[in-house]
Amino acid sequence: MSDLETIARQAINSVLHNVLNTRTVDLFFQRSPGNDNGADRTIVGLQYQVRAQGFVIQRGVTGNDGKINMPIRGGVSTLELLHNGSRVADYEVRASTAALAPVANLSGQKQRLRLLGYQIGHGGPDGNGVDNTANVMEFERSVLDFQSDESLYDDAVINAATQNQMTTRAGA
Repeated sequence: MSDLETIARQAINSVLHNVLNTRTVDLFFQRSPGNDNGADRTIVGLQYQVRAQGFVIQRGVTGNDGKINMPIRGGVSTLELLHNGSRVADYEVRASTAALAPVANLSGQKQRLRLLGYQIGHGGPDGNGVDNTANVMEFERSVLDFQSDESLYDDAVINAATQNQMTTRAGA
């Protein structure tokens, strides 16, 4: 999900140089989460800027794939969505190396759904919807959406096939 990008700066005629490792995250903006079933779901032309440590480090506009390759500096960066140059939404993006909970656990299922962009609510200790309680309406809706997007039998039951596809799509 994230790669390390090496940035190096070297003065002319210098035998020394500084290297900064920067983690990047690919973000895709779509009208609904899951598989991209065509360009009609992709959000094209979305203006954005990325801030880290108080500075704007990247500006751009999403292309035909709706993708933003977002650098994470110092463990956290903020993605700011813009409309006519004015900020309309902020997303704090943090780099984490923590393993996901097992997919057999409710919290592991919620982590994967959240990672894939499904709305599971805002409960839990971090306000991201990930906890060990099943908010029936939001969680069930996200499971149904996931199953439908993945061409699985959509019954909101997280069986072995659904667990396997969650693990595959989330990459963990």
